[in-house]
Amino acid sequence: MKTDSQLVLLLEELGANAWPSYIQQTIRTWRLRASFGVTKRANSVYAAGPFPDENWLALVEEFYQRRSIVPAFQVGSASPPELDSILEANGYRIEYPCFLMMALCSEIINRVRDEQRFTCTLAEEADDEWIRDFLILEDYPQEQHRGYSHIFSAIGPSKAFLRLYENDEVIGLGTAVVERSWSGLSNIIVSPRHRQKGAAAQIIRRLTRWAAGRGAERTYLQVLTDNEPALALYDKLGFTAVSQYHYRTLE
Repeated sequence: MKTDSQLVLLLEELGANAWPSYIQQTIRTWRLRASFGVTKRANSVYAAGPFPDENWLALVEEFYQRRSIVPAFQVGSASPPELDSILEANGYRIEYPCFLMMALCSEIINRVRDEQRFTCTLAEEADDEWIRDFLILEDYPQEQHRGYSHIFSAIGPSKAFLRLYENDEVIGLGTAVVERSWSGLSNIIVSPRHRQKGAAAQIIRRLTRWAAGRGAERTYLQVLTDNEPALALYDKLGFTAVSQYHYRTLE
């Protein structure tokens, strides 16, 4: 699929906005992000636009070393074409290759039937219980609570944090952020005991319906290129891959 380059750049920017870091320092158009080491996206350089300074690599490495974080870059369509090879030559390895995908909100809603056996709640903020459930379902250490608490609280409006229930048990979670008529989906997670039952599709449908009610016409998400079950689901829901990006982390 041939995609307009300006659309890809917009989606990369929206994705960066939807996952704010605790500390952000800019060098021209690049964003140096740090959040207690929690998540690669919030602890890497969003390298959008031309090289900002002839000493850019030294500035980046000093920024992360001062915070005891391993230097990393998010390399995507907005990055300088030479960035990848320069980082490789300086000992940065590729990690977490991802697809950036998009779909029409109306297409998602039409393709997924509302399953009444699932119920859900939506909140404007992620409270401590939501974050605790998120860490449990993702099998992340509870010590990461502080980092995720900042990320979730710093996301700008409009946003929604969903809990999906079956028989009064929390079986899944998800997040949506609306900006400029786009809905960004993230944190789509289902308890291992309840997978392959249509729960993930219900989370996406209900978040999309919420976002459409707030003016979103299209939605996007980011997914690892080797996550075959998720890719199969997103294909069924009408998502199309529009670009790829990856991280480069200093070895």
